[in-house]
Parts: sequence; C-alpha cells; structure tokens
Amino acid sequence: MSEEKKKVYIPFVGDIQDYVGRSPWDFYSWGHIDMGIAAFIFFSLFITIPEFIFGPGGGFFPWWLAFLLTILVGILWEIVENTVIYYLGWRPGGKDSAVNAAWDIIFVTVGGGVMWLFQLLIMELIEYQGRWFYTVAFTSFFIILICYLIGFYITNENTEKARQARAKSIS
Repeated sequence: MSEEKKKVYIPFVGDIQDYVGRSPWDFYSWGHIDMGIAAFIFFSLFITIPEFIFGPGGGFFPWWLAFLLTILVGILWEIVENTVIYYLGWRPGGKDSAVNAAWDIIFVTVGGGVMWLFQLLIMELIEYQGRWFYTVAFTSFFIILICYLIGFYITNENTEKARQARAKSIS
C-alpha cells in the first residue's frame, strides 16, 4: 500500500517567517547577494593592490579566479550555516531546505557576477582606475544592504499579521 504524500505549498517568495529558509527567495537572499559582492570585493584586492604597486599584470591571480573563489565562499557558507551554526543552536528556525540552499548559492554567484561585470565595464572597457570600481561596488553593497533591512522589516510585519489572523480564526 502506498500512502500519498501530503503536498505542502511553499511559495517562491517567503514573505512570512514560516517560509524563510524553505522558499527560494526570502529576505536573507539580499544578504547572500551582498555576500557575493563583499567576497568579490575582498578577492579583487589581491589583484588591484599588487597591480597598483607593481604595475599591470602584477595581481596575484586573474579576475575569473576571484569570481570562482566567490562561488566557493557561497558553497562553503551554506555548508557551515546548515551544519556547524545549526548544531551550535545559533540558527533560529532550523536548517535551510535544499532548494533554499541552492538558491542562496545562486544569489552569492549573482552578486559576484555583477561585480565582475562592473569590473569589466569600468576597468577594462572604459579603462578607469580601480577606485571607480570600488566606488560602484561599495555603493551596490550598501543599496543591497538597505534592501535586506527592508525585507527583514516586511517579513516581520507580514509574519505578525499572519499570526494575528491565524489567532482570530482559531478563537
């Protein structure tokens, strides 16, 4: 005898706390995009600082490797987040679903990819110095950080409204 599995609806956008970590997109997704931006900025320093000191071609590794290292940071973060941080009890709400973890890695990749695109446009095509790349990169980081904070606020407001509505329907 086979039992039918109860299908659970999980929306693409988790706008209440119950779906955070289960939906592909939740307010933490903005943070993962920011992680990709920050990781790419960090690894780009190993290229731009040596090139500033030693001249063109003096970077420790090529730009594509900075992008691959950014993706690696995203993968390693998901492993640490869903094992070590979860088992230490520092992560509220349980582990991420496999779908959410995969999308989180995609969002880190998108953040790093956009920074690589900015680097190509600003430093290679327009041939401006690295300071303009970093100006755009840090501006992007802070804009996405604001989106994260707004998403956090909206999720908490929607969660509170959903819980109040549920409490009214029960009583």
